[in-house]
Amino acid sequence: MLKIDEENGLLWIRASGQLESSDYDDFVPRFEQLVGRKPGKLPMVIELAPDFAGWDLPGLWRDLKFDAHHPDSFGRIAIVGDAKWEEWGTRLSDPLFRAEMKFFEPSQRQVAENWARSGEDTA
Repeated sequence: MLKIDEENGLLWIRASGQLESSDYDDFVPRFEQLVGRKPGKLPMVIELAPDFAGWDLPGLWRDLKFDAHHPDSFGRIAIVGDAKWEEWGTRLSDPLFRAEMKFFEPSQRQVAENWARSGEDTA
């Protein structure tokens, strides 16, 4: 499941369970609406719930297409999670994005938010 909120120009994305292609049906239009309201790149925090289990194959394909379709929409991306594989996944994914990505533990939630905001594009 994906949930998206905006808080003062910062996108908060919460992911839980195993992400499937259908999770993007509501998420993509909401994301595009939020990105369309403000010119420039938007910073985001992606919070991975303790039960986050990654993607099924169609969900992963949809996520890759989504990322490729919005390469200039992302400011800094802070990933908040508590599993070692999530940290490694962040490091492995970083070179695939134009946006800067960094992993934070749940106890560093405020630090993650501050880091994401500090790279805001003011264009």
